[in-house]
Amino acid sequence: MASIKLWLENGTKQKEIQAPKNNRWIAPPLDVFKVNWDAAIDKGNSRLGIGVMVRNSEGAVMASLCSSMDLFPNPLLGEAVAARRASSFCAELGLQHIILEGDSLSVVKAIQHKEDSWSDTGLVIRDIKVMLSKFLSWSVLHVHREVNVIAHHLAKFALSCQDDCILIEDYPPCIQHLF
Repeated sequence: MASIKLWLENGTKQKEIQAPKNNRWIAPPLDVFKVNWDAAIDKGNSRLGIGVMVRNSEGAVMASLCSSMDLFPNPLLGEAVAARRASSFCAELGLQHIILEGDSLSVVKAIQHKEDSWSDTGLVIRDIKVMLSKFLSWSVLHVHREVNVIAHHLAKFALSCQDDCILIEDYPPCIQHLF
């Protein structure tokens, strides 16, 4: 609670970085990690697939994550849960300077705004804000699906995974053709 109060009072450590104006992935600045996330929903089985790709300033893959869970098929909630998992994954990796990129404009705007919502999605967004307040610097950007295609493929692949698939300095073969 104190973290949220401090964050609201003092502003965030979010840097103002312009979203890419083109439809290709752009490397982050030196010592910053770019983290793309996405969600895929299997409505028939009420499953959520989460894909996360972490790359450094040279574009090298630092880590990838595919995760799935049972979740009521609500696309907005699914994207928020995926963003939360991306944030916690960065914390687990010990990263300090991150740029999160996702193709859900609603989730990106919700994270960027200071107001809280008490909806299911709003509570997940609040968790994200608390996690992000612990990073030295962070930003959240909206990108087009074309820029987020790797995270999208990881999220779709995650629907077939029973356990989390975390690879360090590697990625699953299902996205080999995208590099």
